[in-house]
Amino acid sequence: MGFTVLVAVFVLGVLIFVHELGHFLAAKLVDVQVLRFSIGLGKPLFSRFWGETEYSLSAIPFGGYVKMAGDDPAEGLEADVEEEQVSTDPARHFENKRVWQRFLIIFAGPLANFLLAVLLYQGIFYFKGAESFDTTVIEAVESKLLLPGMEGIRAGSKILSVNGHKVANWYEVSRNIGDAESAATVLQLEGGEGEGMYTVSVPTPGDTARQQLQDALVPFTLPLVGGVIPGKPAKKAGIERGDLILEIDGQPVRSWLEMTRIIHAKAEVPLSVAVEREGRRFELEVTPEKGSIPQSDGTFKEAGLIGIQPQYELVSLSFTDAVRYGATNSVYMTLFISKSLADLVTGLTTRRISFGQAKDVLGGPVMIGQMAGEWARSGRLWSFMAVLSINLAILNLLPIPVLDGGHLLFLLIEVVRFGRPLSAHQRMRMIQVGLIIVFGLMILATANDLRRILGL
Repeated sequence: MGFTVLVAVFVLGVLIFVHELGHFLAAKLVDVQVLRFSIGLGKPLFSRFWGETEYSLSAIPFGGYVKMAGDDPAEGLEADVEEEQVSTDPARHFENKRVWQRFLIIFAGPLANFLLAVLLYQGIFYFKGAESFDTTVIEAVESKLLLPGMEGIRAGSKILSVNGHKVANWYEVSRNIGDAESAATVLQLEGGEGEGMYTVSVPTPGDTARQQLQDALVPFTLPLVGGVIPGKPAKKAGIERGDLILEIDGQPVRSWLEMTRIIHAKAEVPLSVAVEREGRRFELEVTPEKGSIPQSDGTFKEAGLIGIQPQYELVSLSFTDAVRYGATNSVYMTLFISKSLADLVTGLTTRRISFGQAKDVLGGPVMIGQMAGEWARSGRLWSFMAVLSINLAILNLLPIPVLDGGHLLFLLIEVVRFGRPLSAHQRMRMIQVGLIIVFGLMILATANDLRRILGL
């Protein structure tokens, strides 16, 4: 428990610090006076002046702020700074800067979180390697993601080369598909059970088609547990990292895909699971919880979930490849998370997704802390920080007053009104509405965390 708390404090502290540092450095760049740089919200517990700025650690740990001269207060979140007791130059006030300068200051926070993710991924790829499956065998092709030519791919085939480049693992398969510069991707395959070699050409004229081809091919992987999510049924049942799933309800399980299909179809149904651990067989009982998994059409499908992750191997990358793929992976994760969020919102508004399904995907600080501890134990803490940093950047850009996206919305309104900003009173009212929305989501997410922990 103590380890989990320490890891959670470290992760959230770094992400908040980097976010606020982005605002701070941008403010300094355009010569805005910064009165306070705070990690945490509310009343400062510890503070120290350095130059014209007070650096503080505040009482509420979930957040931070940069208080600038002439900036709006965020109702009740920032402790007051007595500006009349501090020498300030009106020319250096935030509100007196040009729109593009204020945009830069506001946008710099989310941008700093994105750049942190890029650096983390680049470091992971260079010092540790890229996660991959030690196989080039195709177990299945997702029918909803089929491209012309893919109907010729037979399940169980082994990919020998992609566009003439030999491949030894799934990372090399994905990399060579993604790096294809021609209008088509040519796969040389070897069929299973002596079927011989054959070639398939798939039109992939752009990045979207190449990504679709990558997503459509499902690799064959053993049902070997690489990670267990805290508070989930697998953890409660005693399944551990490194366990090999042998059988479910007496049915032999050959692959990860077979295992997930069985579990997905058995929501809230007790299952007898046989695992192999260090050469010994154990019989465990697991009851998958009812959850929601995203579909390619933007909807969610109810399915049984137990909270386990597959086992990966690590593939060494050169410095150049690590820098390149760290950046591209960050962009991919940003687009993926943004699309998932957009699908969730549009699904709710069109009633393709129920409120209950949307609520189930929410996680709060308790879940973040638990996952941080689990990912740290499995040696993947930096990957978790990168994903969380991208999430923080995207969420902060939502057009909700009190978030960075809300302040960008204020700037847009000012531009549309030909340089006339909303009054301080109007901005404050909108910020109060934003606070209600944000705190409501936080309460809902924390309630979800407690429900998962208590099994309600």
